[in-house]
Amino acid sequence: MPLTDDVEVRRRENRQATASAERREAILDAAVEAFGDKGFNGTSVREIAGRAGLSHTGVLHHFPDKTALLEAVLDRSVGRAGAEFNLDDRDGMHFMLGFIALAERDVARGVDHSETRMFRMITAESLSPAHPAHGYMRRWFGEVRRHAIAALEDLASQGRLRIPREQIPHAAQQIAGLREGLDPQWLLDPDAVDLVGSVRLELTRVADLDL
Repeated sequence: MPLTDDVEVRRRENRQATASAERREAILDAAVEAFGDKGFNGTSVREIAGRAGLSHTGVLHHFPDKTALLEAVLDRSVGRAGAEFNLDDRDGMHFMLGFIALAERDVARGVDHSETRMFRMITAESLSPAHPAHGYMRRWFGEVRRHAIAALEDLASQGRLRIPREQIPHAAQQIAGLREGLDPQWLLDPDAVDLVGSVRLELTRVADLDL
């Protein structure tokens, strides 16, 4: 027996909200797979809908167009990594360890993991100024450089930097681009490329840390 007259309505609304959230996640999962396979330019909303088991209009009910889908996919990927590894730039050691842990996670996932491949595909495509992710990726790399600079400044204050302090901006650029250089090699030939070992080596060239 309900405590109030509107309990059933609230329960129905909750079920609808849950179902809607689940469909949205299914669409994002399908978009990740499609973008990882064919890139943004080679993928249609209809293909994403088919992968998600929904109609074309069903996808557009949640996302107005393919660009909105791409933004949501990237936001979810970056947000998950940030929540899982918490790359706190106020603690240089913590930042470096988190950077290595991120590489370890990707190796554990394997080269066929759709999210890893999707992110690299979109990064490569976004070099074109006309690509909808061009501004997104430009801002993202800027954020990585900013966090790396802060982490390196913290290590410098501890006397644990192996490079002159004035070279910190250059080192931050190298850290921001580290995975972009290593990942294509690793994805193409994982048996020949030690992703985690290479990341660890490059970071220890910059800072006197036991990583």
